[in-house]
Amino acid sequence: MVIKIDFTVIGEEKMHCAGCESRVRLALSRLAGVQEVLANAKTQHIAVVINPDQVTTEEVQAQLKDAGFEAAVSTL
Repeated sequence: MVIKIDFTVIGEEKMHCAGCESRVRLALSRLAGVQEVLANAKTQHIAVVINPDQVTTEEVQAQLKDAGFEAAVSTL
């Protein structure tokens, strides 16, 4: 089973460009259980499809923080 989780970048450091989007995709794709990542610098939105049996929301947020972006789960 997979689920989609939406995040919004909330910290001072924002995604500014395609390079930032790529950095997010690369960082999250390194986590086991992450199947798809869509990052949008214009909206500061990150959509992640995960297998919750392999990775948690908190682990995704920690990986984003390590990549330089603080993010919260959004309620879109």
